[in-house]
Amino acid sequence: MIGAGLNPVPGLSTVTASKSCGFFILISEMRKPEDAMKAGCLQDFATVLYVVFSGVMYVYIGNTVQSPVLFSLPPVWAKAAFAIALPNFLLSSSLILYSGLYTYTATKLVFVRIFRHSEHVHSHTSLGWTVWTLLCFAGSAFAAILAIAVPIFSYLIGITAALFAASYGLAGFFWLHDAYHLEGGMDGLKRRPIGTTLAVLTIISGTFICVTGTYVSIKLIAEAYANSQVGRPFVC
Repeated sequence: MIGAGLNPVPGLSTVTASKSCGFFILISEMRKPEDAMKAGCLQDFATVLYVVFSGVMYVYIGNTVQSPVLFSLPPVWAKAAFAIALPNFLLSSSLILYSGLYTYTATKLVFVRIFRHSEHVHSHTSLGWTVWTLLCFAGSAFAAILAIAVPIFSYLIGITAALFAASYGLAGFFWLHDAYHLEGGMDGLKRRPIGTTLAVLTIISGTFICVTGTYVSIKLIAEAYANSQVGRPFVC
């Protein structure tokens, strides 16, 4: 989720990316939760990709970037880009394929909360599938209405990304906690200086992203209202 840099202004731009809300859902469904670290390595690639893509877009487009960024291309190139990206859009938002990657995450949280300690969580039942399907439709419908009804929705994406991207910092705390309790306290941390350093840097970077990203997003909202750039609800 790209935010904060979504509506950049000269000298005041921060880009944040977050999908960490899905980490816990992923780990909870793994047969061997300890293998989550292998999947975490892919997140490093995704983070680099986010940074490179956002940096290139800002260098060549600057504060005229549109949302989504493909609209910033000339009409012909925009159509070609959307044609190539369409399968990915369908994969990430379709109700057929896991109800969309993001809808799936929210739906799973609600579903487990409703049917906790019941057979519907881990067994194929009519009631379970019915509630699951309704929750998927409800989640997608709510997201669509929210995106249309809230005039400052693109700015809210920035705030959400900045706040939840800070959970990357939690990964550093998790590593320090495990290393401390499983490797022999402070001596265990000293025996793994590289991991300890990376964990501390992760905490610092997560804090930085949270504070600066939230500040930039709120400032952009204030400026948008001051410049009468905020439209009306349910108006594209």
